[in-house]
Amino acid sequence: MKTLPQTNCCFGCGQGNPAGVALKMRTDGQAVYADWIPRKEHAGFSHAVHGGVIATVIDEMMAWACGILGGKFAYSVDMNIRYQKVIEPGTPVVCIGRLDQNRRGKLFLASAELTVNDEAVASGSAKFFPLKGDQQSMLQSEFGDRWPEVLAAMQKFGKAGSA
Repeated sequence: MKTLPQTNCCFGCGQGNPAGVALKMRTDGQAVYADWIPRKEHAGFSHAVHGGVIATVIDEMMAWACGILGGKFAYSVDMNIRYQKVIEPGTPVVCIGRLDQNRRGKLFLASAELTVNDEAVASGSAKFFPLKGDQQSMLQSEFGDRWPEVLAAMQKFGKAGSA
């Protein structure tokens, strides 16, 4: 499975953001995966990870699915989240993001699921629009010298022109 580089400061995947969740993505070309252990700082109540943080993780998994599997990084414009079980801080969570549809690289439909011990605890789906010009340049600067590795993964696994 191919491990993907992290950005510098993104809340979802940034290696340099101490408040973030620091997801480390990997892919097999079919989905994007990450393992996550939420910290107590991610709790809404002491025993439960905040729903907004969970939604962020789901959004991040889907955005990476669009970027790597769809060949274009994108931002969510409409998202549905379903919370099935409480996630306690310190619990290992498996995160899976999938690209469900690529509409000629202009609109992506993606989904994600978070599981604990092979049981679904949260899931989501969303519509994404691809980044454009200056947004793409900003994204490139977030990866710094790791950008060529991101491009290589997008070229290897991405299908930007798919119907």
